[in-house]
Amino acid sequence: MVNILLTQFASETSSAEEAGGFGALGIDLKAFIIQLLTFLIVFYVLKKYVFGRAVDILDKRQKTIEQGIKSAQDMTLQKEKLEKDVAKLRVQAREQADEILSETKAQSEDMLYKAELNATKLTDKMIEDAKKKIEEESERSRRNLKAEIVSLVVDTTEKLIGKKVKSVEDKAMIEDSLSRGKSK
Repeated sequence: MVNILLTQFASETSSAEEAGGFGALGIDLKAFIIQLLTFLIVFYVLKKYVFGRAVDILDKRQKTIEQGIKSAQDMTLQKEKLEKDVAKLRVQAREQADEILSETKAQSEDMLYKAELNATKLTDKMIEDAKKKIEEESERSRRNLKAEIVSLVVDTTEKLIGKKVKSVEDKAMIEDSLSRGKSK
């Protein structure tokens, strides 16, 4: 059929050039109609089988692109929100760390103060105990010295007087003499 159309088209072209109207312009009316019909048939076939699918594919692709753009925008918003949240969390973490450090410093200062206070109390107690021991030792030494002096005085008195004095009377007399000597 295509051969028939082409043959007719070739023979008609020479006769159309001789005729007037479209022929004067160099357009063969039959060829024009055949080309128009061919175009309409091709257009119909393309529209029915190709354009619908192509439009569907283009629509799907456009929807996919729009979804991708929307997803990108959503991700950008989420990223910004997360960055703000991270910044807030950093600030909170810094505040908590500063608070913990200040509490720890206060606790360590308190512990140091208590340790110094306990050390001072312990030192004062040790000094007090040492003073008591020294006082007791001094008192014991005084008593021993006093007893020794009394004994020496009794021995000296016995040698000077030549008679033995009772130790109880001697002690009382010597202590009385020593007491009088201290008060002067």
